[in-house]
Amino acid sequence: MNDRFKISVCFARSKPSAAGLFAVLLAALVCLGGAGCASAPYRYGSRVRLDDDVTIAYGQPHVGLDRLAWVAGLPSRILPLHSGVNNHRLSSETSDKLTTYLQDNQLCDVYVRVNQYDPIGEWGRLTENDRIAPGWRYTVGAVGVLGYTLFPGRVFGGDLYNPFTNSLYINSDVPAVVLAEAAYAKDIQSQRLPGPYAAISEVPVLALWRHFKAVNDVLGYAQAEQDWELEREVYRVVYPQLGVHAAGGSHTTATFFTTMPLYGIPLVALGGACIGHVAGQTRIAQRSRMLRRHDDSSEE
Repeated sequence: MNDRFKISVCFARSKPSAAGLFAVLLAALVCLGGAGCASAPYRYGSRVRLDDDVTIAYGQPHVGLDRLAWVAGLPSRILPLHSGVNNHRLSSETSDKLTTYLQDNQLCDVYVRVNQYDPIGEWGRLTENDRIAPGWRYTVGAVGVLGYTLFPGRVFGGDLYNPFTNSLYINSDVPAVVLAEAAYAKDIQSQRLPGPYAAISEVPVLALWRHFKAVNDVLGYAQAEQDWELEREVYRVVYPQLGVHAAGGSHTTATFFTTMPLYGIPLVALGGACIGHVAGQTRIAQRSRMLRRHDDSSEE
């Protein structure tokens, strides 16, 4: 009798884990279905342009740090299958596309840091950013800058726009990835209450909303500029990343309500990336057919 009871308990505990994993991957699939809905016509930034020049600061080369950073960035390059993710470099092509996007959307006051670690500068920018109320800057914003200080992207990688310092941290040489984070700056600066919006956007599950908006903005921008290479890169690279984000946020929720173990995180990330790749390749095929039909009709 006791043995049967133990078996029943073990089965009951394993069942929520499997159900939770299924729910996570299903959530990633559903969330990716909301991406790719680029609004037409594309809306460029409407805020008054402060400066025509975009400031891009580059970190100094360091052999030891650069090698460590390359190793630390391996997992982030494997899932999207792109060597440019977290390679801690920025080519002139990517730099030009980023600069043009920021200028077109009147975001020239965004300070761009490429593979750079400057905690003193970031704490200074936090205190000077009067666009966001001090209550939000010195609470949620301070936590973000503290994370930047303790876990520098110069080593751990990652591309991120920090709304509390109005800084864009770049460690990847992929235009679609870089512009997706720049699009978050556009989103923030269009808000009447940027402080609360930025704070809500840091919540794991709710953060997906700002990722979707950013992806759709870049897709709309690429289509408005007739930049098929940029649009295709969003589907190839950003979609898998979005799948990982969606699965990761869903995993956090599922773990809270079920008995999903922590070792399920790599499986969830892999599953989310696979869903993103499938969704991205599907969109590439669909858009390729649409563009071919458009070209054929134009020739007629």
